[in-house]
Amino acid sequence: MSSSRDRGNIVITPSQRRQRTQWQRERNKQRAIILSGIIAIVFILAIPAYGYWSNFINPPKSVVLEIDDKQYTLGYIASYIKGLQELGVQPDLSTEPFRLIQMLEENELVRQGSEKRGLVVSSEEVDQEVKARMIGRSPKLKTVPEDQLDREFSETYTQYLDAANLSEDEHRVLVRTSLLRDKLREILGDEVPSVGEQVNVSWIVLSAEDPQKIMDIDSQIRDGVDFELLAEEHSVDRDSAVKGGEIGWVPEGSYPHLDQALFSLEVGDVSEPLSFGEITYFLKLNGKDSARDIHPDMRDRLKEVSIQRWLIEERSNHRIKMCFGGGSAGGDCDWQYDWLVKQIREAKRDTG
Repeated sequence: MSSSRDRGNIVITPSQRRQRTQWQRERNKQRAIILSGIIAIVFILAIPAYGYWSNFINPPKSVVLEIDDKQYTLGYIASYIKGLQELGVQPDLSTEPFRLIQMLEENELVRQGSEKRGLVVSSEEVDQEVKARMIGRSPKLKTVPEDQLDREFSETYTQYLDAANLSEDEHRVLVRTSLLRDKLREILGDEVPSVGEQVNVSWIVLSAEDPQKIMDIDSQIRDGVDFELLAEEHSVDRDSAVKGGEIGWVPEGSYPHLDQALFSLEVGDVSEPLSFGEITYFLKLNGKDSARDIHPDMRDRLKEVSIQRWLIEERSNHRIKMCFGGGSAGGDCDWQYDWLVKQIREAKRDTG
């Protein structure tokens, strides 16, 4: 019976046991390699799938501006511009997205900068400014009887918020930031002098994208054609063109990009064409004064220059990412401008 049981059992020798253990190890290793490969493939496929979902299925949540921990999405930008359309403003889509993102960036820098300086805007100040803006938009509020003013204002304000696609809180934040900017501007502008060296200047402003016209105007100036007549006929700055190109007395720093030319010309001289981005200037110097009272409008301009310089310095103190400006926020944003334009054009068709 013993020999029969031995024949019925499989006897594994030590050599076979070692081979079997090695085979199991190899099999487990192959399974691990296959599993790792599957995970890698799934991950690789998930990247474009997530990108497709975030870009084309859920683009409104895509971040287009990030300042430190503050984020603004593509949906917010689209909503804001659609609000302008509802208010009857037809935004220039070649510039409005860029302008809006720049405004949001500046607003956040102003908010943080004001907080550091202890500047505050009270709720009462916001209330007064909101009412002033609504009266400016709807002059009929000026004639409403006192006992009906609150109701009329509330209705007008609600209609405005609905048309602008804004909540009251969102609108009050914008108003508060605007008031903070005014206060910051005044503080930064405290060093603006009331008297200073100035030049009296006229200019002709042309599009830099029309080099032939620039050459023609330059030739006519050198031939002695009257500068004022050329300004009236050709300058794209129509406010000054109707005055023969006259700007008036200009203190140093009010047009920083033109300072070097303005303060190196002699009276009666006309500059060579000076191009800055899309604009080309011809400058004519009409007079000089080493110590002249600075006009209030020019002092305001110098204050605005001060806050622009402050913003340039402040940007270096923050982590800023933005789209439409060569950067990226939250991923590749090359597609976002096209999506935004498409949404706004569709909204325009829907509203007729």
